[in-house]
Amino acid sequence: MQLSWGVTGLLSGYIVLASAFSMQAGEFHATSTGSPKGNGSATEPWDLGTALVASEIVKPGDTVWIHAGTYRGGFVSRLSGRPGHPVVVRGERSGRVTIDTHPRDEKDDGQFLLLGADAVYRDFEVTCSHPQRETKIAGPWPADIRRGDVDVRGDRIAVVNLVVHDCGSGFGFWAEGEGGEISGCLIYNNGWRGPDRGHGHAIYAQNACGTKRIVDNVVFHQFAYGIHVYGSEKASLKGFEIDGNIAFENGCLTREGDNAPGILVGGGSPVERIAVRDNVIVGGTVRLGYPWGTTNEDVVCTGNYSEGLVVRDFRKGTVRNNTLVASSTVVSLEGADRLLLGGLHWNENDYYVTDGRWGECSVVESSKSCGLSFIEWREKTGLDARSTFTKGSPSKLRVIVRPNAYEPGRAHVAVLNPQKLSEVEVDLSPVLKSGQRFRIVSVKDVFGESLVSGLYDDRPVRVPMKPIKPPPPIGMPNAELPVTEPQFAAFVVLPE
Repeated sequence: MQLSWGVTGLLSGYIVLASAFSMQAGEFHATSTGSPKGNGSATEPWDLGTALVASEIVKPGDTVWIHAGTYRGGFVSRLSGRPGHPVVVRGERSGRVTIDTHPRDEKDDGQFLLLGADAVYRDFEVTCSHPQRETKIAGPWPADIRRGDVDVRGDRIAVVNLVVHDCGSGFGFWAEGEGGEISGCLIYNNGWRGPDRGHGHAIYAQNACGTKRIVDNVVFHQFAYGIHVYGSEKASLKGFEIDGNIAFENGCLTREGDNAPGILVGGGSPVERIAVRDNVIVGGTVRLGYPWGTTNEDVVCTGNYSEGLVVRDFRKGTVRNNTLVASSTVVSLEGADRLLLGGLHWNENDYYVTDGRWGECSVVESSKSCGLSFIEWREKTGLDARSTFTKGSPSKLRVIVRPNAYEPGRAHVAVLNPQKLSEVEVDLSPVLKSGQRFRIVSVKDVFGESLVSGLYDDRPVRVPMKPIKPPPPIGMPNAELPVTEPQFAAFVVLPE
């Protein structure tokens, strides 16, 4: 009984402390007309630059509200909470909050730099209004392209439900910070054209400690890759969960018809503890292992829909329950020398090949590529004994709903519509409550008019699959962007 009472007393103590902590949590305010001389109150707000470095005043559990308006230039945040009690920096609910990373002067690099630790940044827009999108200078750091990005270098930083577009890259998610999360964001039109190639990924990531989570984002129309976990032999690429993302037509802004991988994981150093699960990739592939990289440790690749898969040199790997579609070479297994097969558990996948003139599958050993039929692939590799192969395209409608982890009533929806139906039914019962007011917008027009709105009545919601004109890149008003509807569309469900 003493032990039982001791545990009860301990739990009661935690509840009292948690309640006291919650009661003490403060709210502070930043506005576009605020001042460093303010005190952060609603009547005497800070400017944004002051609010983000007020680490002596803003404590674990506190919230900094960014009010509607545009905040131009680069900013550095040094706010820190503690594990389980983060500081929250949040755009106000009733207005559009925009950070414009257009540099203010020659000393301003335009970065939205997140240092500190245990903080959540959510519900605002990050963009760059500078019109220059092309340079004659090759490489990743041309002097005449200064667009900024969201640069995450603190420990256990969560970036949630942001709209990030037209920056140099969307996010840098770097190994200086332990763990962290990018969740529920819309990321598009980032990068620029160089004489060598397109530059600018949606998310460029490295990690050394803990696990970084890249979850439930929608990434499209970058100049380069979608999700790019990459680095040289000096970089660390350990510990990533890449789950539930929707990526389409990345790389299309470099040249008409170009596509870059929706997800690439690999580089000059070994990758390990990698999970790639339940992602939807259209107009791009998933590549695990870099073409000129080293031998990698372990990966899990399950439940994805992608237009092709390449896996290179993993000691251990699980590849299951994926749906892979391509005109030719739907799947490829590569080895710098001989194929690494002993640690692979690879089965129960569904493959679709519409053409196959270059082979249905392939293997690469010692830089020599060999196209194979699916039967030959099974014989050569010993993989996919219980997988299926179809000569042709998928014919069934697929509707994928991903509820938002941070906001009840919010979700991303991906629709794969091979029958070209003019509208589809979407079951939103995992997202909405009966009688809840909601609206649905296209990810291509997130600030625009609703496609559907009303009160949820427990029945499937009919969503139109009509073509939506995507936002042109800033500085490129005449850019030709791919039309994916009605075969494919992505939406955001929002509570009202």
